[in-house]
Amino acid sequence: MPIRQPLVTYGVSTAAAATITVCALLQPWRGAGAGDRLDPVHVAPAVVARRSVDVVFAVDTTGSMGGLLEGAKRTVWSIATHIRQTDPEAELRIGLVAYRDIGDDYVTRDFALTGDLDAVFAELSGYRAAGGGDTPEDVAAALDDTLHKMQWRTDARKLVFLVGDAPPADRGDVARFDDLAREAGDRQILLNTIRCGQDPETERAWQQIAALGHGQFSTIQQDGGVQQVATPYDEKLGELSARIDSTAVIVGDEGTRATYGRKMAAAADAPAPSKADRAAYYATKGAGPAGSARSTDDLVGGVASGTMEVDAVAPAALPPELRAMDKPALKAEITRRAKLRTEAQNELAKLAKQRDEYLKTRAKAPGEASFDAKVKDAIDTELKR
Repeated sequence: MPIRQPLVTYGVSTAAAATITVCALLQPWRGAGAGDRLDPVHVAPAVVARRSVDVVFAVDTTGSMGGLLEGAKRTVWSIATHIRQTDPEAELRIGLVAYRDIGDDYVTRDFALTGDLDAVFAELSGYRAAGGGDTPEDVAAALDDTLHKMQWRTDARKLVFLVGDAPPADRGDVARFDDLAREAGDRQILLNTIRCGQDPETERAWQQIAALGHGQFSTIQQDGGVQQVATPYDEKLGELSARIDSTAVIVGDEGTRATYGRKMAAAADAPAPSKADRAAYYATKGAGPAGSARSTDDLVGGVASGTMEVDAVAPAALPPELRAMDKPALKAEITRRAKLRTEAQNELAKLAKQRDEYLKTRAKAPGEASFDAKVKDAIDTELKR
């Protein structure tokens, strides 16, 4: 099932959210027309201005890139948090393009720009390094997908990170890599390149691509150089984040709930520092009650933020264990879960601040040659302009 993308991010103050929640819970049950609906009716709270930021990672997934891929999986939440801390009003979307070459299982595999970072993490978690018999890879195909398949927002800051260890192959199936890089620059899509390893041909091509795309070129270790710092707060943050996830009431069909389940499974399988990074990312989100933005299909968060109404949800759209509830019982259950969520999020927010202070005392040196450090450096350059 495709992930729905809101065109506008909405937010309300805490007081307004509380008022909307009470009103929504006390609203009379809708008539027969509402009973036929499988999707909740969304209402329109006050609009909060956001600055659009679109980021695409185009990553070589051939056999030599295993270390980098594992490092990227571990640090994507940290990178997303860094963007939000750099620009608290950022409306962030991330997209992915995995690329290999002709003769491999796939040449490119793209994942659309989305604000659902749990979905991004689940997709990235499924990437495996394999294939790539000869040295050159189909970089041009990756750039073509990045420029022409991604639905870039016209008002967004647009950043691409092309990550690989092999020079481009000219397969003739799309425009040349240098022409595509020039197009990116013309379209104000900042094209950054990160070379893994020390291959000189890759260095020359990556420098050319970055220059044409008005981005930065950098070199990192073959394995990405990622070193996550474990903290005394990681385990508890992961536990609190999982507790918040467990309060969700996903409305829609079984496919919608299955998609949510796969995302939660990927989050549960992450190492403790990554779980803590995920918790910290959601703690930075300022619109609506904490945790409400984790899924647009979550009734608990939707009611709290004023974007969904309990009365508008048909029993058939609820999880099986809630379908037999009458309206007072369902509203009471939503209220109970909202209270548990708020308690967990309040504790999480305090711990996230303590963890952030802990990490600052162990900050990496500026310009350190690791995947996440190079990405953050480029993001700082662009967002602080």
